[in-house]
Amino acid sequence: MLGNIQSKLFGGRVIKTGIAVFLTVIMCNLFDIPTIFAVIAAIVTIEPTAHDSLRKGIVRFFASSIGSAYSMTLTSFFDHSPVSYALSAMLTIVSCQKLRLEAGTLVATITAVAMIPITETHYLEAFLTRLATTSVGITVSTFVNFFILPPNYTHFITKQMNSLFHEAADLLEQRAKELIGDSKGYRATVRNFDKLTKDLNKALTFIQYQQQDWKYHRHTKKEMRQFHRDQKKLTILQQITYHLGNLIYVKTAPTEWTTDEKEKLCAAFKSIISILRNYCRYIPFEHYQLIEQLDQQFWNIKEDLTYHKPKKYHHHFSPKSIILFEILSIHDMIEELESICHHELPQKSKDHIYNNKN
Repeated sequence: MLGNIQSKLFGGRVIKTGIAVFLTVIMCNLFDIPTIFAVIAAIVTIEPTAHDSLRKGIVRFFASSIGSAYSMTLTSFFDHSPVSYALSAMLTIVSCQKLRLEAGTLVATITAVAMIPITETHYLEAFLTRLATTSVGITVSTFVNFFILPPNYTHFITKQMNSLFHEAADLLEQRAKELIGDSKGYRATVRNFDKLTKDLNKALTFIQYQQQDWKYHRHTKKEMRQFHRDQKKLTILQQITYHLGNLIYVKTAPTEWTTDEKEKLCAAFKSIISILRNYCRYIPFEHYQLIEQLDQQFWNIKEDLTYHKPKKYHHHFSPKSIILFEILSIHDMIEELESICHHELPQKSKDHIYNNKN
């Protein structure tokens, strides 16, 4: 039932926040303690992973304790004056920073200033009550995060990774037109590169989340192997993105290429784009032939530059050699991806690919 609600209306984190608030209020009513600070603690303790929920929950408990202590102490001296509010906020922030409790700074500061107007006397009692309510909120939300709809980012990672292959292929296709054709859209290419980078970083973040949470939840060896393969794929895609960035910022003109060079380069670009859109599951023999030709062309350019080396300082790589180098580097990354993808295929598919190559 919760799974259906999650997919149709709310995200898992929203559902867990609602459950945590509901249970926190019940617990507070059961122990006859104020609910507001417990609810605040419950809301902010729901994190993307159970690991973060536990770690930051502990930090926020100690930070809130510091804020409450400052609040009650200063209120006892200065009553409900502006001085109490200002000093409570300032001292709480400074103390949290000094004690490396940054994750709890905001909650602790809110707790400190919110306690002042609702406390008239019995400051020690108010302080202890605040510790109790905060403990209830943090404990309930941590248990909810652990046991109800535990975070699982596997499907998102796979979906995001498939999207990244296509984004990289589209970006390379656009840049290829600019390098060897007459296409004009450099700003759009840069924007697409920025989007690719952001999407990649998001996928890497969720890989980190998944890795953290698996410390607390059971998983099969098959799931672990798939996770490590996905992690390797994203690392290699990160390297491909780096080389794509170098291709974007290299300065050259289509007129610098001969007709023969353009044909080879265009064929190589099309081949790489096709392989990326097929998630690097298969590299045809013709592609290796194209790469061999570009490799030879790259070394010919380098030898020519060395032979005509001027006396004064010069660049060791011409724009043409940089472009060839980046293409060859992307090819190396694609070979690594194909090797990883090969382990995911069923045996019949592996035999089919092997027969085609031979």
